[in-house]
Amino acid sequence: MGVAVICLLLAQSASAQGKVPSIKTPPADSIARDTLKSDNTNNEMDVIDVLHWVFRKTHLFKSNKKKSLAGPFIVVIPYPSYTIATGVEGVAPINISFYTNPKERNQLSFFNNNFQYTQFKQIIALSVSNVYFGHDKWELIGDYRFYNFPTYTYGLGSETSLLNEDAISYNQVRFYQLIMRQVVPNLSIGLGYHYDYHFGISDFNAQNGIVTDYARYVFTTHGLPVPDAGNVAAAMQQYGFTKRSTTSGASINLLYDSRDNSNTPLSGIYFAAQFRANLSVFGSNSNYNSLTVDVRKYFRLPTKWYTELALWGYLWLTTNGNASYLDLPTTAGDMYNNTGRGYALGRFRGLNMLYLESEFRFNILRNGLLGGVVFANVESLSQWPSNSFGAVQPGVGLGLRLKINKRIKTSSAIDYGFGTGGSRGFAFNLNEVY
Repeated sequence: MGVAVICLLLAQSASAQGKVPSIKTPPADSIARDTLKSDNTNNEMDVIDVLHWVFRKTHLFKSNKKKSLAGPFIVVIPYPSYTIATGVEGVAPINISFYTNPKERNQLSFFNNNFQYTQFKQIIALSVSNVYFGHDKWELIGDYRFYNFPTYTYGLGSETSLLNEDAISYNQVRFYQLIMRQVVPNLSIGLGYHYDYHFGISDFNAQNGIVTDYARYVFTTHGLPVPDAGNVAAAMQQYGFTKRSTTSGASINLLYDSRDNSNTPLSGIYFAAQFRANLSVFGSNSNYNSLTVDVRKYFRLPTKWYTELALWGYLWLTTNGNASYLDLPTTAGDMYNNTGRGYALGRFRGLNMLYLESEFRFNILRNGLLGGVVFANVESLSQWPSNSFGAVQPGVGLGLRLKINKRIKTSSAIDYGFGTGGSRGFAFNLNEVY
């Protein structure tokens, strides 16, 4: 992935020489905040500098100033990637960025489109967008996705074992749209609509007569249980298995973001809260409410070389009612699948989730071209049906950062994480995880 990500950022930098959104940048992380308020890059080095030095042909990287004023800037560069849940995957991004207000050029709007096919025959298509208007006081945030996703689930709560592995498969359509309004500097409020439709759901263990937290099939003949899976006359469910589910609701959103840069923050606070009401009047299968709170804080440490401590807290609660199984809080179920490095997507699942992470960031080379991180996280999900929080599951790991563009603090990230019970694996990102 690293080489292709380098090409992607170089192409963007050559055309725009400005802030470039990445596939992994959450919609709520405003692209325009990426220029550091005060930072001297004269002594820093990035991949662009290395290529200048190697080829000695700076004209290859000169920007088209006329085009860079407003855009659009379009990049299409496929690359390979990897996650624990998908294995090796081919990724084909189509990134489009532009200034909706070319005279002021404060906030950069973007559409990040991503198409993936994985080692496990999964299909993923997504489009994430931020579009500013009204002198950049208003913001439209979109998240549209399609999944054809054979994968595994491990039951409910954070005390499950890898031995509980249950093969499932589903299709998913997602449509999320938010509209946010800045009320004072760094603070925005807004409303949103959220729609998730899962269909073609299969639970293979349950179909073979194995009891799972998702579904339990009971085979009967004249009302008496029999072990022969060929005589299926009735089915009883555990949490609530259905072949399709619809979740539809409205949300109230609050965002405070004082970070100096959303790609690689050196200081500031990020706080995002969303209360979501999923109601049958909107077409939801069940009435339930959820609350997510995302808090991040960054501390630049007083050392000669760059060192930093980054803290992250993530709370995801089902405040009343029951979500469909595939919409429950889960490991790596946040917007950009970043919680729980060291574990696969969906490793732990429950009605409520508490997550904490800390990361120590540092330069390996004094010029900042190569950096490193050491991270540790813990998560706990509620048991079912008691709904009390279960065991705390830790994850630890380390990673490397290659600086792509020093002006906008963009890096290519590769991490390797370890979890409990033998869970482990790589994670790739463009920019910092949080």
